[in-house]
Amino acid sequence: MDESYRNNPSVMSYYVRSVVRYWQIMFKIILNRSVWSEITVDDLLERINSNRPPLILDIRTIQEFNGVDGHIPYAKSIALSKIKSNLKALQTFKEKEIVTVCPGGGLSLAAVDILVKVGFNNAKSLHGGMDLWSQKEYPVTKSQNQVEMN
Repeated sequence: MDESYRNNPSVMSYYVRSVVRYWQIMFKIILNRSVWSEITVDDLLERINSNRPPLILDIRTIQEFNGVDGHIPYAKSIALSKIKSNLKALQTFKEKEIVTVCPGGGLSLAAVDILVKVGFNNAKSLHGGMDLWSQKEYPVTKSQNQVEMN
């Protein structure tokens, strides 16, 4: 963390709350998880280039999705908090492979957990998330014309 933020109580408070919330979610998933399934960035790239690409749900913020680092080609932006309210719209993809993406691969497991519990048995989390995808210099789209799911 940049030194200038260390002396700012509101920034530190936000940071601490974010870390605590992350671990609350992770412990809940670990204790209540259904079936976790992950996919590697290499396997996802191969599937994107195949004749049957998965549905890619990017659960990062819309700002991250449309930001300078971009997003995986063909990905749809949907906030983790909006997955449950979009289950009806996602029903057409119930039998399709679904890959959830977050910054580092942790929160996307929460999305998989939600999806698997309601019968989306082909849902997988991208192991390493966008961080690893970008680190490997795999293709990204930086256009801002992607539609966010409600």
